Amino acid sequence: MAGLAQYSEYFQNPVFTETIRQVPVEAKYIGSRFLPIEETYDIDFNESVITQQADMANIVDSGAELPLTDRDPLRRVSGEIADIGQSYIVSKKELGALMDKGNEGRCKIAEKQLLGKAATVKKNIDARIEWMRWQALGNGVMSYDKDGIKFGVDFGVTFNKTAANKWDVLGATILADYEAWVQEYVDKNGRIPDVYVTSIKALRTVMNNADVRKAITGLSDKIITIQELNDFLTGRQMPRFEAFDATVTYRDVNNDGVRITQRLLSDKKGIFLVEGNDIGVQLLGPTVENQMNPGIFARTFTENRPLREIVEVVAASFPKVTNPDLIGITNILA
Repeated sequence: MAGLAQYSEYFQNPVFTETIRQVPVEAKYIGSRFLPIEETYDIDFNESVITQQADMANIVDSGAELPLTDRDPLRRVSGEIADIGQSYIVSKKELGALMDKGNEGRCKIAEKQLLGKAATVKKNIDARIEWMRWQALGNGVMSYDKDGIKFGVDFGVTFNKTAANKWDVLGATILADYEAWVQEYVDKNGRIPDVYVTSIKALRTVMNNADVRKAITGLSDKIITIQELNDFLTGRQMPRFEAFDATVTYRDVNNDGVRITQRLLSDKKGIFLVEGNDIGVQLLGPTVENQMNPGIFARTFTENRPLREIVEVVAASFPKVTNPDLIGITNILA
């Protein structure tokens, strides 16, 4: 038995992995509403997705030969699931406390602290998965170039609009823009988007706009609430606004490990989305560490030269967008 498992049963698998999997995804991450997790044993995916099936059947004469419909057009969806991982080096102090069987209290504290460190690493895995989701949902593309890993992906999103007059400048036509975009989305998809996800900055811009206030209350100087705005929109068969300002922090290995905080969605954008798995799914694939089984996997192991104990959490994940037309990207602030 290697790693921390030789000192504590809490670090033995499958107990350790199951414990780490119970660490909840942070509530600020909402991407799973639009790209829910789907486990897979494959390391890549190549699928043909039907993009249209909307030919209404003909009324025919009794006994007549039935007319044939054309084959539905297909969209090719393919990609490779990316490995994700992070590890933590156990300090001598932590290891010494864990090995101190003569002091049960000290040992228990060390166990709790190390499980907490492992939970933090798991949350960092969650953050990368959420980042992947919002590259697809918020940008329609994904670009990555760090630590020798470089790739680019285009998810096929074609709905990408820019307000002629940005909503935070003079002459903005917020409601006219919004209605036109929603109508174009409906014409293209045959359904109303469930929600318009944007920043609180953009949302306040909308609520402070005199024309919007007048349309809702009859007075251009009357303050409105988010609830009043959304009641107005849904009453006109348009999606509600939802503020999303979540950020992630990472170390930039291309810049001497400087810590950088990055928004998951630009505060200058708004995104039309539908909930469920109609847009696609976030694949959670197999890892070598987990003997090619899917899911987040945690382990500890001993590394020689220098001798040290490592806590590691790994996963393999990638967004599979099967219907990019259901993503509507708008650029609204200057």
